[in-house]
Amino acid sequence: MLLRLVTFYQVMPQFLDFLQVYASRHGRDRELRFSGFRTDKTLTDPVEGTKIPELGRSVRRYQLCFNLKTVSPKDGGNWKIRQAVFHHQFDVVRGTQLWIVGDPHATLKERITELFPEWNRFPTSFSTVQRGFATSLQVNIEFAQWATSEWRWHILFLEEIAEELTKPARIREKVHIEKLEPESLSDVQKWEEKTNDTIMAMESNVNIMRLQQKFYRDLVKDDSFFLKGQRECHDDVKCYVSHMEELICETQMQIMRAKVLVKTVGDRKTILIQHLQTQNAIISSKLTATMYEQADRSAVETIAVRIVTIVTLIYLPATFSSTFFSTDIIKFENGEVFSRIALERFLEVTLPLMFLTFLSAGLWFWMEWRKRARRSRRFKIEYFDIFPQEEEKV
Repeated sequence: MLLRLVTFYQVMPQFLDFLQVYASRHGRDRELRFSGFRTDKTLTDPVEGTKIPELGRSVRRYQLCFNLKTVSPKDGGNWKIRQAVFHHQFDVVRGTQLWIVGDPHATLKERITELFPEWNRFPTSFSTVQRGFATSLQVNIEFAQWATSEWRWHILFLEEIAEELTKPARIREKVHIEKLEPESLSDVQKWEEKTNDTIMAMESNVNIMRLQQKFYRDLVKDDSFFLKGQRECHDDVKCYVSHMEELICETQMQIMRAKVLVKTVGDRKTILIQHLQTQNAIISSKLTATMYEQADRSAVETIAVRIVTIVTLIYLPATFSSTFFSTDIIKFENGEVFSRIALERFLEVTLPLMFLTFLSAGLWFWMEWRKRARRSRRFKIEYFDIFPQEEEKV
C-alpha cells in the first residue's frame, strides 16, 4: 500500500530515508538522533510528457520531507522522546496539497482533526491557490507546536530527578558520606545522558524549523513562484515566519535551561565522585586502625610469652636439680619413704618462691603494658583522624 501511495503521488525518494526510523522489528523507535530536511522544487514548466491532467496535477509544485521530535509522558511517571516524519507537496497552479505523516501514536491525526474537522468542507480554506497555500502554512505551524509543546515539563521532570539523585553531593557530614552507594553515580550518569539526548532533540527541531523559515522566505522571492506577486501570500509567509520564530525562541530557552542542568549535574557528579573517594579513604582508615589494634594486642601477647620464657629459664636450674636429686643419689634409711618435716621445708621454700615469681611477673607485665599503652596513645593522638574517638565514660 505504501509503495502504491508514494508511486501514485510521485513522492520524492528521500522520504523513504525518513521512514526507515520505524524499521525496528520490536516496534521501537530507531535512530532517534537522525534528523533531516529535504526539498524539491519544480516551479517552471515541466518537460512534455510529465503532465498528467487527468489526475488534476500541473506538476509545478514543491515538496518537503522532514522530521520533528517531541516528548510525551509514559506510564510510571517517565517520559519518552518520540518523532514523526512528514512529507508535504503543494501544487502551485491548482492549489492542491498532500500531507503524508508517519506517527505511530496517531497524535498528529487528532490535532489536525481538531484543526479541520471531517464534517466541515472548508469552502474558504481551500477555495483558491492562495488560501490553500495559507492553509499549508497553518498545518506546518500546528506540527511545530506539537514538536515544542511538552519540552518544558520534561525538563522540569529531569530537574526534579537530578535534584533527588545529586542530593548526596551537597552533604558534608562524615556519617552521611559513609552511607553513599556507588550505584548512585551510575544513576546520575544515566540521567545526564538523557538530558543530553533532550538537548540534541530540541536543537534538531530548531534547525529544521529555521530551514523551513528559509525555504518559505526564498520561495516567495522566486520569480517562478506562481503566487510571488500576491501581497496576501507575502503576508501569510511573514506571519508564518513570526510564529515559527516564537516557537524557536521558546525552544532555545528550554535548550539553555537543559544545558544549565547538564552543567549542574556534571559539577555535582564530580563532587559525588570525591565523596565516594572520601568514603574509600574512611574505610581504609578504619581498616588501618583495626590492623593497628590487632598488632597492639599481639604485642601484649608477645610480652606475656616473653615473661613466661624468662620465668621458665629462671626455674630451669631448680627443676634440673630437683630432677637430678630425685634419683638414687638420695636414699631414705631404715625403709623410710615419707618425711613430714621434709614436706614442710619444701613448702616453706616453694610457696614463697612461687608468690614472688607471680608478683614479679605481674609487675613486669603491668610495666610493659603501661609502656605500650602510652606509646599507642601517642600514636593515636598523632593520627587522630583515622582512629575513632571513644566517648568518655561518665
